[in-house]
Amino acid sequence: MIFGPMTKKHQQRILSYTGERYFWQFFDGKSFVIMAIMIIGGVSIRVFHLLPEFFIAFFYPGLGAALALAGLAFLQNYLKERRKSDEKSNE
Repeated sequence: MIFGPMTKKHQQRILSYTGERYFWQFFDGKSFVIMAIMIIGGVSIRVFHLLPEFFIAFFYPGLGAALALAGLAFLQNYLKERRKSDEKSNE
């Protein structure tokens, strides 16, 4: 529910780029801040034992599955756009 709209937003922004871009330019500043907070929060939870192990055991697979699905959505969108681009170049 969260990552789906984000992948669409980022895809539209990436497609609007002209010329060659590096991978770190695909995300905006807000996304990098969110990633930093998530990484720092995750490491802090583990290092300082802020949550019980049983919670982490259920949370990580759910988060991992959501991130994997977002990655698949990016891949699917990439392949779809590449197919469109190939069709235009063949015309």
